[in-house]
Amino acid sequence: MKSLKGKVALITGSTGGIGKAILLALAKEGCKVIIHSHKNNSDLKALLKVIKPKYKNPFYIADLTKEKEVEKLFKEIKKDHKKLDILVNNVGNYLKKDLSKLTVSEWHNIIDSNLNITFYCTYFSLPLLRKNSSGRIINIGFASTGQIVAKPGILPYQIAKTGILLMTKAYAKTEGKNDILINMISPGVMENSLSKPLDDIPLGKLGRLEGIAELAVQTIKSDYITGTNIEYAGGFNL
Repeated sequence: MKSLKGKVALITGSTGGIGKAILLALAKEGCKVIIHSHKNNSDLKALLKVIKPKYKNPFYIADLTKEKEVEKLFKEIKKDHKKLDILVNNVGNYLKKDLSKLTVSEWHNIIDSNLNITFYCTYFSLPLLRKNSSGRIINIGFASTGQIVAKPGILPYQIAKTGILLMTKAYAKTEGKNDILINMISPGVMENSLSKPLDDIPLGKLGRLEGIAELAVQTIKSDYITGTNIEYAGGFNL
């Protein structure tokens, strides 16, 4: 993809944080960006004022943990926009909690909001992506995704993101014949992170939202990178 102008891009969970940064970067490249939010709120309304879309239905409200709502979302995108070129699977709750105090509902929430959502969105997006000459999927991980080192405080999150990495590689392998490139970008401690342990970051500084958005754009533009996990972490969790 040398040019992203006119490409239709869905970014899940795009009213704040990393999702918003990637959406704004893609909009700057000329994409018809589709905003997704779990609910209609002030962040969504503020974002619409920033991007000032001039195309039909620039946002959708959906609970992506529900398979039927995801299916409906992609049917609506097909109806309204006729195609989809780019999917950024950004949604995913985070929980840091002592393993002995973890509840069953918290386990399901983290697995559902990360692993299952990514699968649902990938599954229902592929028919649309296959219709184009090329398609791109970016999944969001976390620094050290794939390292089999127990992290009891974030166990369900670690399991979910490791599953997404395997999903990234498996789909990249099977969808290459359709020229669909699928990659993972794994952030470390970002400028909007709740905890900011600078002493644990070899580069001694936080990750910039604009920086990870730039990386996402360049990865999407590439025509020969697929099945990879690119860390944007300054050496965190090496």
